[in-house]
Amino acid sequence: MTRDSDWQRHEAEARIQEVLDAAKARGTQRLIDTDGRFDVTFVPGKKTLEELFSHPGPLPDDDDPNP
Repeated sequence: MTRDSDWQRHEAEARIQEVLDAAKARGTQRLIDTDGRFDVTFVPGKKTLEELFSHPGPLPDDDDPNP
């Protein structure tokens, strides 16, 4: 059984833009190779000050600029 996030390596190579967009929008994408797999994951960059202070209240622990 394959998941919507599974790609065969040859398909992923031909459609790399779609793989990267899917990782960003929907989470980790798995590229299936003959002897294993690659997990493609998007990790967002740091938030701007505008984003950090756009909501009232304390910052969640994961947004603490001074961990």
